[in-house]
Amino acid sequence: FRNAFQVKLLPRDADPADVRYNMINWVHRSTRGWAYGNSIIDPRTGEIIRGVVTLDSQRARQDFLLGSGLVPPHPVGANSARTSGCDFALLPDLDYLQSADSPEVLTAMAVARIRQLSAHEVGHTLGLAHNFAASTYGRASVMDYPAPFVEIRNGRLDFSNAYAVGIGAYDKFAIRYAYAQFAPGTNEEAELERLVREGVREGMLFLSDDDARPAGAAHPLANLWDNGDDPVRMLRHTLEVRRVGIEQFGLGNITRGTPLSLLEAKFLPLYLHHRYQLQAAIKSVGGVYYTYAVKAEGGPNPPRVFEIVPAERQRQALGAALDTLRVGELKIPARILSLIPPRAFGYEGGVPEFFPKRTAPTFDPIGAATIAADLALTDLLDPRRAARMIQFNAQSREYPHFDEVVSAAVRATWKISSRGDGYADAIQRAVQSLAATRLMDLAANPDASPQVRAAAANGLREIVAFIDSQPKARPAAPSGGDADAEHLRATRDDIERFLTRPDEPRRRTPPLPRPPGDPIGSADQSP
Repeated sequence: FRNAFQVKLLPRDADPADVRYNMINWVHRSTRGWAYGNSIIDPRTGEIIRGVVTLDSQRARQDFLLGSGLVPPHPVGANSARTSGCDFALLPDLDYLQSADSPEVLTAMAVARIRQLSAHEVGHTLGLAHNFAASTYGRASVMDYPAPFVEIRNGRLDFSNAYAVGIGAYDKFAIRYAYAQFAPGTNEEAELERLVREGVREGMLFLSDDDARPAGAAHPLANLWDNGDDPVRMLRHTLEVRRVGIEQFGLGNITRGTPLSLLEAKFLPLYLHHRYQLQAAIKSVGGVYYTYAVKAEGGPNPPRVFEIVPAERQRQALGAALDTLRVGELKIPARILSLIPPRAFGYEGGVPEFFPKRTAPTFDPIGAATIAADLALTDLLDPRRAARMIQFNAQSREYPHFDEVVSAAVRATWKISSRGDGYADAIQRAVQSLAATRLMDLAANPDASPQVRAAAANGLREIVAFIDSQPKARPAAPSGGDADAEHLRATRDDIERFLTRPDEPRRRTPPLPRPPGDPIGSADQSP
């Protein structure tokens, strides 16, 4: 249908609620929320009578925040805080310069995202559902949730290919199936079947919300806010992007006159830049490739119905996820910590999102490290993932048992050499406590299978055995305790108490909550 889709300004005398007008509404909003694509449908025929889209400015704010945290859009002169320290007396005289990483680049990226989002919501009005597998075969659909694809060129971050332009191959395929009209006398059912088979041959994989959103979801290719066809490889790339961003983070990430305390809001999405790609990689652990197969002439359509992720691939994903627990990945440089004071007066609440902290009002780098570590630990120890691994291992010993995940997590958090750096050691102790807490949570989870709970309890005993193998703690010095010895004794006591008296209430310090997740919404389902 040529010119079937047109965009025009609403006539001045028209009512935007008039059913005769399909509407794209622009809403200014600074808080989190959803964009919408809805339809009014004739229940007698299924005909879409009116489509209504709501787009909002919050999405542009989020994208600009992501970009301005990754690169300094306002570079500073020689007196930059990227050196060993910051002379705050020099702040009023900093020389802000324009460069290729200017705010215009970030604005262009945010506008590219709004273009993609507009097409996404219009797709909903036409009847299309989310396809969270489309990013794995060439950005094939606007109905996926896209993460900005950040490239590294000559040691610098490049946003020129952040978002795709136009609709994708899957969108064209889906619209052909839904809206194609055939000549009189054509066998429509046969033609639609031909279109489906053609799409399957071309790799038009479709996986939607229930396959992607749950923490225990199984399909490695069904993910929100991810990129590429190899989640493990893209996790490593995303971590490298994060490393470059942290290396250049500083005063250049905010404009002159901005309170330095707002650097925290810029730093948060940068520090957690890998969170969605990490979720995607972890889905290979205990993962399954599958399709919405149907019975058809000649066998299932498509033929790949259910296939456990190969054992080697699962172990690669496990290794990549555990790499994010390394102290070097979690440690925030001292030069950044020296730039983030407590919240400025008048900026205590409002729009920007900040890390939860136990050190309020000051920034909590240990808390931030545990939040980042929890991204991997919580998903790896998901009871549904654990149960699948035990089941798959029972079917064939080639697949890793959940015991392997537990032992690997204990090794990655506990069985490593001390760095002798007080800050690094404090991070390591916090991550060790977190690992023990999450294993106790799993061992006490009434919804976990008995075998999963047994594996978690065995991991706790492994931690106790490691603690018992350490040299006896020396007496506390008058000036202060031995932090390592106190930590080991307290962890051992907590585990022993849990294992011997599981019905008693636990003395548990809840881990810090993750900052708000998806750039949109707050519930399990979103448009």
